[in-house]
Amino acid sequence: MQDHRHNHLHHPHHHGRSGERCCMAVGEVLGPVCFQPIGPDLWSLFTNHGGGNSRFGPRIPNRMFVFRVREAGGKSHLVAFNVVQPDLEADQPFLALRELSAELGAPLRAILNPGPEHHLSLIPYAEAFPDVPIYVAAGRIERENPTLCALPNVERLGEGDALPELGRMGLHVHVWGGFMEGKLVNRTQLRFGARRGTAEPLLVWHEASGAFINGGHGWFSWPVGAKPLPWPASRMLKLREGHVTWSPVHYSVHDHARAAAGAQRTLDWNFEHILDLHVPLDRHLWGRGHAVAESLMRPLIEGDWDSLPFGREALEIPEGFITGGTWKSYRKALRGSASSV
Repeated sequence: MQDHRHNHLHHPHHHGRSGERCCMAVGEVLGPVCFQPIGPDLWSLFTNHGGGNSRFGPRIPNRMFVFRVREAGGKSHLVAFNVVQPDLEADQPFLALRELSAELGAPLRAILNPGPEHHLSLIPYAEAFPDVPIYVAAGRIERENPTLCALPNVERLGEGDALPELGRMGLHVHVWGGFMEGKLVNRTQLRFGARRGTAEPLLVWHEASGAFINGGHGWFSWPVGAKPLPWPASRMLKLREGHVTWSPVHYSVHDHARAAAGAQRTLDWNFEHILDLHVPLDRHLWGRGHAVAESLMRPLIEGDWDSLPFGREALEIPEGFITGGTWKSYRKALRGSASSV
């Protein structure tokens, strides 16, 4: 699955300054926590967590990325993407992030949240870095986590291209709209591990490394030889060894025009590699990421539903109508929508 002819990202050695393995799990530090370089101006911290941050769910890989960006005058900054659940007793990964910033002489400029569920770890980061803006997509996250969104350093991003100041420094950000999380089956939205509602994943392209990150849930890549996820996670995500796939568990198209426009905007980016948040340690899609993204997004742009593992919503649900509330309120919302179909 790797194409080394175009590869200028590289695999980390997975060892810190002491030579010990670097890894962190939810609530337990397994070794020194440190960020490993995996490409030009790109670092990664590998962890494991339970799906939806649940201690009872199957353990799945989760990865935090740090990008270095540069102003026109040469001054550099760091941007963190997909912060992982911290170990508060060890003050990690806050210490590791501060150490990387000091080592590079690059202050932390921003923290970006990729999408639904990943916001559940953000409040400790907002408290640990009170002067650093934290950006989340407006929509489901502000419905589900109003406490987070009320914090003074948390800012909400509207749909479409966002943060042009980061774009001028080589990190392009797009909030992708037009999706619902979950599947609508018999007028009941099924959602694994979290509440239901619109989904607004945040996508990024980092020019220096040529890397594209998929915006949280939606895409999963599982390279040849990688240890598979435990059942039922692998079955629900429909993972196939050596392929990149959409996650049919999570996404269905709520507004085709908006979803297609976001897909086309992403294909306009000149990225080479796809990095996934949930692949095993040291596994990414190198060198032919844009071609793979084209193969996955083109059917969505053209409305070729038979080529996608998800389709359109069975009911037309007004934007913002789903609140992420209780099953009772959700059924009430569906009854109101059904009367207008």
